[in-house]
This record gives sequence, C-alpha cells and structure tokens, in this order.
Amino acid sequence: MNVNKKTLMLSALLLAHSTASFAGEPHTNNMFGTWTAVTLQGDLKSVSPNLEKVKWEIMNQTRTRDDSAKGLRFTENVLFSQIGYQVTSNASFWGGYVRNWIDPLNKPSFKESRPYQDFLWKQTLGSNLQLMLRTRVEQRINEKSGNVGVRPRQLIQFSHPIPFVNGLSAYLGDEVLFYANKNSFGKRGFSENRIFTGLSYQFTNKIGADLGYMGQYVDDKTDMNLFTHNLQSNIRFKF
Repeated sequence: MNVNKKTLMLSALLLAHSTASFAGEPHTNNMFGTWTAVTLQGDLKSVSPNLEKVKWEIMNQTRTRDDSAKGLRFTENVLFSQIGYQVTSNASFWGGYVRNWIDPLNKPSFKESRPYQDFLWKQTLGSNLQLMLRTRVEQRINEKSGNVGVRPRQLIQFSHPIPFVNGLSAYLGDEVLFYANKNSFGKRGFSENRIFTGLSYQFTNKIGADLGYMGQYVDDKTDMNLFTHNLQSNIRFKF
C-alpha cells in the first residue's frame, strides 16, 4: 500500500469516528434531510482568449428537513453565484454571493444575503488521488434584522477514480465552520461540522452528477444540538 492510499484510509477512519461521536451525543437531535442542486460552470474564453483563466459558477440548491410532524418539508433555497481567477494550475481565488430563502420550523421565514471570499487549492497526489482544500470567509446578513455573522470555514476533500468504470469516482471530505463574532445565527467559535462522501459520474465532458451522504452537525446555542443526515445530489453542466 502506498503512502497516498494510507493517507486516504486514515482520513476516512478519522472522519467516520468524528461523525459517530457527534451523532452519539446525548443532547443531539438526529433527523433526515435532502440537499438537491443544479450547477452551471464555465470560463470567459469565448469572450476573449485572454480571459481563459477567469472562471464562473452558478448553483441553485433546495434543502428539506424531516423536523415536522407532517414529515419532510422545504427549509431552504440557496442560490450561489461566484467568479474566480486561476492563478496557477493548483491555486485560484474566488468571490461569490449567496441569496438564501430560509423557512425555520414554527418561526417566521426570512432572507439572507451572504457575500464570501474563497481560496481554492487542487492537487494530484500520486497518480490518481485528488486533493482539494477550500478556505472560505463569508458574511451572513439577516435582511430582516441586519445582523451579520462572520463565518470562516475550512474544507478538505479527497477523490479517487473507481477502477474499471470510466468516469466514476468516489469522494470523501469534511468541512469545519466557525463564527468569528457574536451574532444571531450561531455561537461564537466552533458552530458546525459537515462530513460527506459519495460517488461522482462524468457522463460527458460537459455533464456530470454527484450522489452521496452529508452529515451536518450543528452546535446550537441551546443544549439540544442538531445532526441532519442528508441525501445529497447535484447535476453539473459545463459550458
């Protein structure tokens, strides 16, 4: 077994252990949910050859949660738009904006604006293992109250092709989220952990899809924390 495979296996074990620890806490509310998305992405090469390194991406994601006596219900619609610049083959910088429609249970609905800034690093380890690191700082703005939550977040993801199946790969990752200031969204300091795993399939050079699991642990301001077990799906179109 080479070093990269050992690293991937060790990461998988650590992530699985952290998820089991969160889900098993005595004051954690476990529930099911879905995150369903459509993603459009491309560059500006068609506008000018000099703009080939300028990238863009738009994603619309609908979220549901099984937190009602009536069963699964709509909780959020999240519209992402971002533009980035490919500095090197590994590194890129992005600026984005999120428009979020949120429908909490037994509370008034509200809208959220969320500008954010990303640094993205992608690297091939060995011959096939892909590493992605994303550092994001976002500013969550409650449009009703004007309250702002500054939230840094760090993501790490590994992906690897599935042998003997062209276009199919498996992915595994984790993202940790914090609040840097006192706000109405969540407690200051560690606020959330997201672990995810699944399969990606590239149908053509332009069309791909992802299907997997995402466990979202939220360290709430109350004594009852939240762990949602989400079925996550995404259809990708490249232009």
